[in-house]
Amino acid sequence: MSQGEHKRPGRRSARGSLLLVVVSLTVLAVGLWHFGGDFYSTGLHARVDHEDYEALRPGGLLGHGYGIAGTLLILTNLLYLLRRRLARWSLGSMATWLNLHVFTGLVGTVLIMFHSAFQFRTPIALATAGSLGVVVLTGIVGRYLYALTPMPNRGELESALGRLDELVPGSAADAREMLASQPITRVDVHALLLVKLAAIPRWVSEARARGFAVSCAIEEAPRDRVLNRKERKGFRKSKRAVRKYAAREVLGVGASSLMQSWRGFHRTLAILLVLLVPVHIGVAWLYGYRWIFSE
Repeated sequence: MSQGEHKRPGRRSARGSLLLVVVSLTVLAVGLWHFGGDFYSTGLHARVDHEDYEALRPGGLLGHGYGIAGTLLILTNLLYLLRRRLARWSLGSMATWLNLHVFTGLVGTVLIMFHSAFQFRTPIALATAGSLGVVVLTGIVGRYLYALTPMPNRGELESALGRLDELVPGSAADAREMLASQPITRVDVHALLLVKLAAIPRWVSEARARGFAVSCAIEEAPRDRVLNRKERKGFRKSKRAVRKYAAREVLGVGASSLMQSWRGFHRTLAILLVLLVPVHIGVAWLYGYRWIFSE
């Protein structure tokens, strides 16, 4: 494995991380709502008379505190982008950083929502909330795509080819030759996201064609003897493994290319959000939300 390469976490680890995030978000949201739900469910005009108004309004002690904590978490969330730039450095696994990226982004979003008290009365607040929502949505979709990206296992392929050659000598060579002759569409890394999205049907078609072609090459390999029942079962199992690898290799190339552009799209939106945050803070300061410096 190269220095910049990282192993993808297993399914059990990924499910554990997802469960931790879901439980943490649920506990946080339920706790904050339990504490101030009566205020948040009160109409906007009636809130000024609520006993928790001074504390939970966006400019209040707790409301503003939620906003500061959420903003700090979102800024911490951006450290993942820096970590990707420093992939060769020993700063922890990329999988751990990705989980931290997801966790801080979602927890920060929850805190920002409670900071706003679920009201967006200014264009800047509405733009900031909308940008945050889009960034979170694209991040969740990206994380889902990452989880679905097939990872071809070269070791599994070689093992399957070895078993095929034991049963039908020469079939592995025919399979390798067929794999080498089947091209995989590669889109320029700098191409627009829409270009890569348009290439998805082509990648799917190539994956099917490649799997079918290598399967036919294995079946058509000359046999010097008739296989018994157990051998035929092992032969079919190994053939399916080779066919699966052939298809996954195409889908892996396509998904990796798509993910690269999707990350760029998500990163651009995140940077725009960061640029909106100081504007939002500046407007809040202009309107006198300076509780932290007051006596």
